[in-house]
Amino acid sequence: MIKRFTLVFDEVMKQKLAEAITKANCREVIKKWLDRLEQLGPDAGKLLDNHVWLYEMKSKHPPLRLYYHYSKTAEKIVLFELEMKTSEKKQQKTINRLHHNLNP
Repeated sequence: MIKRFTLVFDEVMKQKLAEAITKANCREVIKKWLDRLEQLGPDAGKLLDNHVWLYEMKSKHPPLRLYYHYSKTAEKIVLFELEMKTSEKKQQKTINRLHHNLNP
């Protein structure tokens, strides 16, 4: 397995991942996501906003969403948010907050 992209986590994201990994079904999903991100880079998820290169990965069982940003110049992927899927309204609120953080 060749790792082509570097994953970057902030402290909040590290805590959220540590909490999510304690659940067995979440651990496997997150492990697969991180492996796919290291191999495929931004192509592993769905592009939400091409102005700030905000991407999303989803899972139905368990209901999780992972948001990340791709930096072309550094060839790195910055993981921002991991949350449980609840509603489209909450999803849009999260996307708007992340967009604002990336593009002040």
